Amino acid sequence: MKSTNTHQVKTIKQRLLLVVMICLVSWTSPSSVLAFGNDNNGSDPETSSSTNLSKHQKSRYKKDATRLALRHLAGKKDFDQLEAEVPKNLVESIYNSLVAVHESNLPEAKLVTTQHKLHTFPTPTVDRMVVIYKRDAPWATPLRLGDDVTDNEKINQISEKFNLKIDRHVEWDEEHNSFNLRAQESFNIAPVAKDLSTIESITLVDMMEPNGDGNDIEVKKLSNGWEINYIIKFDGCISGCKKRHTWTFEVTDNGKVTFKGESGDELPKWMK
Repeated sequence: MKSTNTHQVKTIKQRLLLVVMICLVSWTSPSSVLAFGNDNNGSDPETSSSTNLSKHQKSRYKKDATRLALRHLAGKKDFDQLEAEVPKNLVESIYNSLVAVHESNLPEAKLVTTQHKLHTFPTPTVDRMVVIYKRDAPWATPLRLGDDVTDNEKINQISEKFNLKIDRHVEWDEEHNSFNLRAQESFNIAPVAKDLSTIESITLVDMMEPNGDGNDIEVKKLSNGWEINYIIKFDGCISGCKKRHTWTFEVTDNGKVTFKGESGDELPKWMK
């Protein structure tokens, strides 16, 4: 029985890997756009400084800010060791700095935000997960009948606490079904996924994080603001990009943007 379960989990992971690799092609493109629903990390976009941003742009930068805040907090820890709720002040500080660069008139700022449309690589996950479970799970009867709730108290409590919505309930294979859990507001998905994986009949909770590499944003805390690095990565990114080109900015707490320079490998002509 243990061998059979191990084989099932391996098969499920292989299926998920194929999906992720297909999606990775778009993630590694310098002008790609990736959005999984809407998010709002506790701040009101309408009252923030991002008056010139579209709703879609605000959503993307909120996700970027949440990811960058989590990376800043994690250090050498795994993300599932952190709290699910990310400090709002930290997220808002990073968000405002990203928006300041986006709205800056510096030509280098326009290059990274408008031409290359650089955003964070989608790790860690902040907005969704896929739950794969044994199709005969007794708590899944409402799902099989077309509803978007379960008869499992723990799943329902977690969904309510973090404002998660069930969608895309489908047959996964002969023995399993799956459904997506999508977050209405960005947060640290990892500890919630870990908690859900302990529920009876759930075989795997996958956060759909790609195994490869791609364009990214990195931040470093300064005494009076943030250093923000916008990075294009290229050359063999399915297994880990071999080359990278970086634009570095400093943004003060009051929103002043300074371009500090470029570094790294020369961009191919088709990327310029």
